[in-house]
Order: sequence, then structure tokens, then C-alpha cells
Amino acid sequence: MTFTQLRILQAVARTGNMTRAAEELATTQSAVSHALRALESELGIALLVRGNQGVSLTAAGRAVCRRAGLILTQVEALEQEVAAAREHERGSLRVGVIPSANVRLLPPILRRFEDAHPQVRLTVMEGSDGEVLEWLETGAADVATVSAGAADARTTTAALPAGVMTRPLATDRMLAVLPSGHELGVRDSVPVAELARQPFIMSTGGCEPLITALARAAGASLKCHYRVRDTNSILAMVAEGLGVSIVPELSLPAHRPGVHAIPLDPAAERTILLALPADPLPTATAFAEWATTLTPGGRMFPPCRDAPVTGTPPSTRCPAGAPPTPAR
Repeated sequence: MTFTQLRILQAVARTGNMTRAAEELATTQSAVSHALRALESELGIALLVRGNQGVSLTAAGRAVCRRAGLILTQVEALEQEVAAAREHERGSLRVGVIPSANVRLLPPILRRFEDAHPQVRLTVMEGSDGEVLEWLETGAADVATVSAGAADARTTTAALPAGVMTRPLATDRMLAVLPSGHELGVRDSVPVAELARQPFIMSTGGCEPLITALARAAGASLKCHYRVRDTNSILAMVAEGLGVSIVPELSLPAHRPGVHAIPLDPAAERTILLALPADPLPTATAFAEWATTLTPGGRMFPPCRDAPVTGTPPSTRCPAGAPPTPAR
């Protein structure tokens, strides 16, 4: 058994496809297939189910993959600690990111971190709250962004694994998005109960639990005509008049023709958190320091200049220099 085989197993589990795993690891599909078959032969058990739609892990494969994540994380930590002792920082950093944070919040942080740590190889993996937390728990990601309701920054839309530490990065408004010219668009804000009377396009990319909670608090039941993961697809459908939706402000692009965004009434927010494992890599700790320095105290990101939003942003609630919060 080799570290390379374990890395290949993790990549295949993450992508669900040997070709994409090979591309991610800069190798060939045949090399990936050979390595996995050799690993299965050595362990004496099938780790993967191979089908026309890709590959998936067996129960044994999931157990091996979880253990492989822990092993590789410790190997990476060892390499980085040795490098730090020689005063030469090197290694890699795998960042799990929710899509909305990857639109405007993370890119400047990534650029600044790359400039300051050119010897660290950055890998960014995009997924839902649940997916990035699973990557963090299994060691597939070294640091991750997740979302939480601003009323309780410790409560994420997916349960935090034990020992995970979080730091607030930014506070983000939840906005109603309507077709241009919609009758509700003349208002400064709109109650969720009013949106519940319209055909609704539900975001399944991570915000569904928060949106559902907002509707429940308003005593409303959303008419979910469509369920869509990608924010750009949601906006395109809204622009065509297929329905209305609720999306985080950070996820809105600078240009969104045919779409009007306004705050909810009462105002609703969420907090973007940076999550670290209980025993983070040195590069993950350095990244967290850069991220919290560039977004001090979880400050609110302003609306895009080219895409003004009706209404005044609520004030930031996270105090500057807020300490990491451990999961319970």
C-alpha cells in the first residue's frame, strides 16, 4: 500500500470518475485504474463499484477512504512541520468552498495568500455545506467555508464535526430575486409570506435549510416549482419569469439582466464561517490568519458596484478579532 494509492482513492471518491481523478492528479486513467485494482488486490476486498455512470465507493471503500484521509493529513502535517523547522514553508492546501463564498469572498484571499506563500500549492474544491464539511472531516480538505444563520453563528446549515473550529469571515444578506418589472419590485423590501404566493425556485446549493427556516418563521409554505443548484441558473429562470427566489447577496454576479433583488422583511442574514480541523496543518492555520485579517471581524461585504440592491445593509454583528469557536 502506498500514499499514491490512497491519494488516488480519495480523488476518485471525490470526483466519482476515474478520468476526472486522473486529470486532477496529473496522471493517466490507466494509471489510476491500475493503482486502485492493486490496492483492492492487496486488501482483498472491493473498494469501488464501477458502472456506466462512473464509480462509487463500497461500504469498505468508504471506511478505507476515511482512514486514508487521516493518514494523508498526518503525512502532510509531518512534511510541513519538518519544512517549517528548516524555515522553508512548502506543501499544499486544499480549500473546500461553498459556491457563494467562491464568487466574491474567497478570490482576493486566495490571491493574497498565493502572493505571500508561493511555495504552497493551492487546490480549491467547490461543494455544498455538507460536502465541504465531509471533506474536512475525512481529510480531503484542510480548511473550508460554511454558512450559518447570523442569529447563531455556531449553527451551520450542516452539523459541524466534533472538534472543528470556526471563525467568522463575513455577514451576508439574504435577498429576494424577482423578474424585472415584477409587481413586488417597487417595494424597498418584501416579506417571505408574499414570496410564498409566487412560484418559487428553490436553491439546493446549500441555502435550502435557511430558506426553509425563514418560510417557517413567517408561517408560510413556499410553492417550490423548481429545485436548482446553480445560482446563475436560478437567476436565468427568474429573468424568464418562471418564478422568484431567495439567494445570498455574495452569490449575485455584478451583471444580472432581467433580475431585480431586494431585501427581505424582516431582514435576514447569514454568516460565512471558516472551518478548521482540530489539528490543522501549518498552511491551513496561515490561511486562516490571512482570511480573518482580510475580512476583519466578519464584516459585511458591500453590494457589487455594478449591481445596486434596494435597501440599506444591516450592521455587522461579529466583533473584530472574534476568537475561533469550537464545534460542540
